Amino acid sequence: MKRILIAILVAGVIFGGVFAYKYYVGLKTKEALSQRKPPPVSVAASKADTAIWQPSLSAVGSFHAVQGVQVTGEVAGLVTEITFESGQRVQSGEPLVKLDTQADRDTLESLLAARELAQIQFERMQTLVERNMAPQSDLDEARAKYKQARAEVARQRTLIEKKTIKAPFSGVLGIRQVDLGQYLAPGTPIARLQSLDPIYVRFSLPQQNLRDVELEQAVQVSVDSWPGTSFNGTITAIEPIVGEQTRNFRIQATLDNPKGKLKPGMFGQVAIQLPTREEVITLPQTAINYNPYGDVIFILEKSGEEMQGQPVYTASRRFVTTGEKRGDQVAILQGLKPGDYVVTVGQHKLREGARVLVNNSVKPDIQANPEVTDT
Repeated sequence: MKRILIAILVAGVIFGGVFAYKYYVGLKTKEALSQRKPPPVSVAASKADTAIWQPSLSAVGSFHAVQGVQVTGEVAGLVTEITFESGQRVQSGEPLVKLDTQADRDTLESLLAARELAQIQFERMQTLVERNMAPQSDLDEARAKYKQARAEVARQRTLIEKKTIKAPFSGVLGIRQVDLGQYLAPGTPIARLQSLDPIYVRFSLPQQNLRDVELEQAVQVSVDSWPGTSFNGTITAIEPIVGEQTRNFRIQATLDNPKGKLKPGMFGQVAIQLPTREEVITLPQTAINYNPYGDVIFILEKSGEEMQGQPVYTASRRFVTTGEKRGDQVAILQGLKPGDYVVTVGQHKLREGARVLVNNSVKPDIQANPEVTDT
């Protein structure tokens, strides 16, 4: 019995020593792992720089033709000839549609004969009055009938001319809305006609900007249909009143549109360049983490450590206030100083205090006006 107790005691000591050793090894391993630093994260970075930006006013504008109408007929008639195609460019006075004029021409022949007879009677009566063979009242009556006959002829000729419907101004026609043989009542649409070069853009600004705009001031307009393209123009009209409900005033700018890229009814982003200039701190837009609780960037500071001959940096999170965006750049209003080293690519891999190596083999675009084509 004594031997069994001794054996149990020895076994307990042995197992206790084994468990104590394993616990010690695990503790030391955990301690070593906790002291081990994670490998540095590779990011791209650049120093915050300043740039001279010319302030501008922004607005959303809509395009309007300098002249635009729905071409219609003034008189009724049967369509006998259509001389245009949908989408065709036409000149002012160019015939578009001709209506049947046969009955009107027959009426004109009758009126011409009546005018000729009235003229003969007037001239005969004039001779008789000169010879004192007829009273002056008969001459006045003959003169009135002759004038009336001439007016009837002129009115009939005008009616015939109106049955040739012409372009009121030069421009581009829309889709044809009439067919041969169709009876055309007065006011029936034939086609839209728009003068597209130049073209107007109209927009509104708050009343506090009244002092900032003037005639002949330059504007730039961009549209979603032509990304990367800027359309240049000048302010040609400013509404002389401010809206009582909106407290905005209307502005009209005129833009050259030789290729017809801009169409009436389109909208665009209008920028008015102001004469003043200001210095701002700028960053690439890729450097900003936009969040509901605030915009964040990562600043790098040297840690004093090196790895493979490169300095190791420590990343720290910083909230900033962003301003106007221009191309690939964004202005930083608060939270950044010129010369701060800012992560521009790879910040999604970072956390507060992360160790960082800078690799600028991939750099973001930082152009304020990328790929802009003036038209």
